Amino acid sequence: MKRESTFFGAAAARTVRENIRRYESAARQAEEICKEAAPFLDMTDDEIWSLMPSHTITRSWMVWSEGYCPKCGRDVRMYFWRHDPFLHPWKVACPHCGELFPKNDFGRFYESGLDDNGIFRKDRADRTLLFNEDDPDGEERDFGVDDGEGYTKDGKRWRFIGNYLIYSRWKQQVVGGLKALSGAYFYFIGNSDFKELKENKSSPNMC
Repeated sequence: MKRESTFFGAAAARTVRENIRRYESAARQAEEICKEAAPFLDMTDDEIWSLMPSHTITRSWMVWSEGYCPKCGRDVRMYFWRHDPFLHPWKVACPHCGELFPKNDFGRFYESGLDDNGIFRKDRADRTLLFNEDDPDGEERDFGVDDGEGYTKDGKRWRFIGNYLIYSRWKQQVVGGLKALSGAYFYFIGNSDFKELKENKSSPNMC
């Protein structure tokens, strides 16, 4: 098991902690590290492990390269859908009207399709969960519903989940989580600082 830093040793960590105590700019940087790490410190090890999404869902850099919002109809091309996985898990938002897609609870659908190894298998997922939660029994029951391979209508496809997996899961939570937690570990390792940070979400000298 890894027990010490590979790139920055204890001496470098002591220098950083001393700078945090001495310089306001270093203290502000440490505070930002605390904020970035906070959502991950609230997670269990299993929850952090589950952030790595299954490879069986097609990724997409764009919801639809020449697309528009299915709700308001305004152009949302290329990379302009909004992502906040902590506030809106498994959703992307239109930058114009703020509407969230997909309209189904993809998180439940995803979990229902996990096999014994934690791999999502669409053929074993519960397809009764694929409905618009805003209108489960109405005319828009199928509106905005994504089973992992996109919402389709009139020959067009919006890859809400495929896009979410890149910008929310991978960029913000997997890569972002590694960066935030490794930064927090480096800034506060050396005594009980990191343990205190994880247990209490604060450290009196730094956060």
